[in-house]
Amino acid sequence: MGVLASQMRLMTLISTKNYIEYKSMGITEQMSNLSAQIANKDEFAVNLNSESPEAKALEAEKERLQVQEKKLEQQQTALQTQLQEVMNEIQACRQMLQGDINGSGLFSYGMQGR
Repeated sequence: MGVLASQMRLMTLISTKNYIEYKSMGITEQMSNLSAQIANKDEFAVNLNSESPEAKALEAEKERLQVQEKKLEQQQTALQTQLQEVMNEIQACRQMLQGDINGSGLFSYGMQGR
């Protein structure tokens, strides 16, 4: 692969890495918000009779939030896997780029015999 093609590939991979990290931060924020909502439901439910309709509604809402939280955790895990794959590709691309630069003689002309 040529130097220009390697450089373009590296830039694309870095852009992809940044996008995955951005999405991951958004999911982390959503998970934090859900955890706070679940904690609020627990706090409020303490003062209710566990058999009351309000307590049952709170428990149902809490379960719904926990399902959402699990889905976000799965998305987060998938993003972390993607991020690791992209990081591996970035490393391989950097090595290839360095090999292209070293093998091309771009920085060695005029230096021989001195």
